[in-house]
Amino acid sequence: MQVSKISDSRVASAVFRTLRRVALGLALPLLAAACEPYSEINTKFWDSLDRAPFIQLPLSDAWISHPDVSLVLERHHGSVTEQRLLLPNRTSIRGDNFMLMVAREGPLSRIGRFRPAVMVERNGGPPEPFLDFDGQPMSSLEDDFGWLHWSQWTNGTDLTCVLAFRRLDANDRIMPFKTSSIDMMLRNCMRGTAEEALAPISDLYTGYAAIADTPSGNQRMLSPLAGPLP
Repeated sequence: MQVSKISDSRVASAVFRTLRRVALGLALPLLAAACEPYSEINTKFWDSLDRAPFIQLPLSDAWISHPDVSLVLERHHGSVTEQRLLLPNRTSIRGDNFMLMVAREGPLSRIGRFRPAVMVERNGGPPEPFLDFDGQPMSSLEDDFGWLHWSQWTNGTDLTCVLAFRRLDANDRIMPFKTSSIDMMLRNCMRGTAEEALAPISDLYTGYAAIADTPSGNQRMLSPLAGPLP
């Protein structure tokens, strides 16, 4: 009987050690992710960013260089900076036309893959007329700076709205500050084609980084692929 008790104790101890290793194996990745300030599961961090006030900046501080940008708002918390640009809305569709951008510091390997649904959440939900957006854009194209994804709405005539997404990183353009990536979301409604509505998030306007003075005294953004200033 004593031998049986010892054997049972050893079995129980082995089972306990196995279960502990399994539990630690499952918990450690979640704990590590929660420690990352830009982790999607770190709700405390994102709540703190949401409480940070937006500061209005000069138009020349926008991370893209589109001529229709009329307002630049920015807020910062920890290793994440969020910028929101206002674009004109000359249609009857409710809500602002805007570009929301989230720039993050840290190695790209720790930032994780790009998910449009996360940007929609950062916006507080999908904007009109995309209230039923499920996080999966319906169209994609590849340009000089990677993939652009979008969903499209039209009234059947010439009124077009796009909800577009993309990520740019340090391999594509010069990043602002010490960041290594910028996630972008555009809501743009206008009378015209989808191509025209997508212009603010196209490579023509998003591939810019450094501010330089032109001979006319105006400031413009320089692409890392641009040639010397005239």
